[in-house]
Amino acid sequence: MNLSKVKQAVQTMLKKKQTKPTQVILETTNRCNLNCPFCLVGMQNELQKKHGNTAHELMSREMGTMSMETFDRVRKELKIFGIKKVYLHFQGEPFLNKLTPDFAEQLKSDGMYVGVFTNGQAFTDKMINKIANVEIDLIRFSVDGASEETYGVNRVGGKFSNVLKNMEKVSAAHKGKKTRIEWQFLPLKNNEHEVETARSLAKQISVHFFTKGFRETDPNLTPTNKEYRSKFMKKPCKDIYKQLGFYWNGDVVPCCYDVDGKEVMGNIMNHDLENIWNNSKYNKFRKDVDEYLKQPEKEPDICKTCLRWR
Repeated sequence: MNLSKVKQAVQTMLKKKQTKPTQVILETTNRCNLNCPFCLVGMQNELQKKHGNTAHELMSREMGTMSMETFDRVRKELKIFGIKKVYLHFQGEPFLNKLTPDFAEQLKSDGMYVGVFTNGQAFTDKMINKIANVEIDLIRFSVDGASEETYGVNRVGGKFSNVLKNMEKVSAAHKGKKTRIEWQFLPLKNNEHEVETARSLAKQISVHFFTKGFRETDPNLTPTNKEYRSKFMKKPCKDIYKQLGFYWNGDVVPCCYDVDGKEVMGNIMNHDLENIWNNSKYNKFRKDVDEYLKQPEKEPDICKTCLRWR
């Protein structure tokens, strides 16, 4: 190998080292107690035409809950791989898994940043106290309405009064702790008129409030106010070098929009994370994403319909 090739090989190696993910989303369960019509973001083209929505019930992969055995294996690999941040959610309601507070506690003991996104319906007083004792870094409530009528349309199966009460309890339980409690409001055509009401309610219960830009799974839900619409970033996607995801069964996927297992790269119960990250399938996926302009026909299907990168 001549000198120029050696330099090129070293540069490639350094680039890989610098762009190795330090963040994961970890699915404690893909079961959910709600059935939101815009749930399966990333499958909008496929499901919207066929069913008129992207509800959770349309997920085709097997439903399940992460066991302690699987978590122990994941935890071990996260430390070896160098992960710094873990979000205990993916597809499903994380607190339907009663082990979620235990997962959070163990990850915090490893020095990880730990966050969790929740619809807020599954909390019990016992669980609130347990998660408050762990003192994780972030709890984000996804609440898309400020009235029973509007919330019920967007968060099908839930009650606004219940989630509001739980947000207040969680906020009170974390008073004086470092945990940041947030209310994420997704403005849609049917609820954008309630944004300021929601902001006011959040202030009353000492919860940080923000609006998240809508990624258009359904054109009929697009908010009138353009400020509430999500803006695209220019491809090629950089997220695949920053984050990867684990399903409840240990499957590893490269993208948070892969909600139904289109691009499973391996399973953590069979291979270590370093091997999965460097295997031929994952390398090809990253190459096809990076070189989509040169060879658009090779771009992964989940990337062709992406609502974040365009």
